[in-house]
Amino acid sequence: MGAQEGLGAGRGVMAVAIALLWLVLALPAVAGEMTDRVRGELDQVAAVVKDPTLQGPTKEAERKARVRHLILGWFDVKEMARRSLAGHWAKQSEPERKEFSEMFGDLFVESYTRLVVDHLGDQRVVYLSEAADGQAATVRTKFLSKRDEPTFVDFSLFLRDGLWAAYDVVIDDVSIVGTYRTQFGKIIRTQSYEALVKKMRLKHEAEGLGSAAKGR
Repeated sequence: MGAQEGLGAGRGVMAVAIALLWLVLALPAVAGEMTDRVRGELDQVAAVVKDPTLQGPTKEAERKARVRHLILGWFDVKEMARRSLAGHWAKQSEPERKEFSEMFGDLFVESYTRLVVDHLGDQRVVYLSEAADGQAATVRTKFLSKRDEPTFVDFSLFLRDGLWAAYDVVIDDVSIVGTYRTQFGKIIRTQSYEALVKKMRLKHEAEGLGSAAKGR
């Protein structure tokens, strides 16, 4: 009787083990190279945002400069600028591309900070999935507010010098680069490329974009 009880207990343990194995296999595989890259970058930015020594008005410029440095180190701003101009990129000289890329970088830092970075202090990030197609990849995440209200944020990546760099962020199905491309294209069609650059310069001067980091 004891042997039978022991056998029955052994079968029960095995059944539980098999059930757990199937449960693990059924979970989405989100712990990959691309996901680790996104998690690492978000964790670095979040550490700056939450750093108690960088809080308050007197530390705002330093905090923004550090965040800007991290963003520009991860996102390929030149590639993003090229995509935002679409076919108009090829028509510009190399100095014009360089100037446009720098101004675009400052615009993107402002947008990304407002839409993503500013929420890292009080929202939880859930990593949903990753998918790669050759040298391009997408990492899907979900930002949860304190009330568990979700905002879906997808990071578009590509291989740059052997590392996964980001070239777009899609928030609730709206692409930041795509939005800029639509806005820029409309200005160029209705006015001119020169008019677009002038508007960008005026915005930089009026809002002091990039000035905090350039002063360091």
